[in-house]
Amino acid sequence: MTSTDPKDSALDASEDQQKQRYDESYFSLYREDPKRSAMYLSERDHILGYKSSGRILDVGCGIGMFLSVFPDQDWEKYGTDISDVAIAEARARGIQVKDYEQAYDYQDGFFDVIVFRGSLQLISTPFAVVKHCIELLASGGCLVFLSTPNSNSPYYRRFKTLPFLTPHGNFLIPSDIMMKNALQNYGLDVLEIRYPYLGGPYARPLMDHFWYLMSFLGVSKKFPFWRSSMEIYARKP
Repeated sequence: MTSTDPKDSALDASEDQQKQRYDESYFSLYREDPKRSAMYLSERDHILGYKSSGRILDVGCGIGMFLSVFPDQDWEKYGTDISDVAIAEARARGIQVKDYEQAYDYQDGFFDVIVFRGSLQLISTPFAVVKHCIELLASGGCLVFLSTPNSNSPYYRRFKTLPFLTPHGNFLIPSDIMMKNALQNYGLDVLEIRYPYLGGPYARPLMDHFWYLMSFLGVSKKFPFWRSSMEIYARKP
């Protein structure tokens, strides 16, 4: 049955636009970026410090590159995505993937880890999805946000955007304060909030600070910077 609610129609349109945006050319950039692969390994190792095995769900898993760095013998890997191109490649990597219409059709308490990696801001109803994902977490399970934009950052306060945001595709630009309050209100224990700039593969502190200062002279350039990206680790009691 087709909905006649104009709000539902608008959401359907936005989902169609996102499916068109995430085509083969979009994902080819990820395959060719060794720095991104280094980030995956670092993020995986941090998750393993909280959970060493179990069932993991990646919300907005793309072509499955992040889940692929988790050892098969320790993890059952699940994903969701809106892109048919991404779903096909992720399944070829051995990941159990559902599209957005059946994305969360799992039993409550099914997962040990649920990850949003750079995807929260792209969801039209982000906190409704987060709330449902908490229901899907087992007791003691971890909800993890990686490569998540932080509006409470010097770059965002200066430019009202962040260098890695997808143009015209964001429904929410969260902040560390917002996320901590929301997750605590949902009954989770917030274990850690990290800002992986220094030590990250993209950081060039001298050049990044140079371009930040040059912006006051009208020079426009994208660059990584302090607190622009955050990682949040929370546990369900």
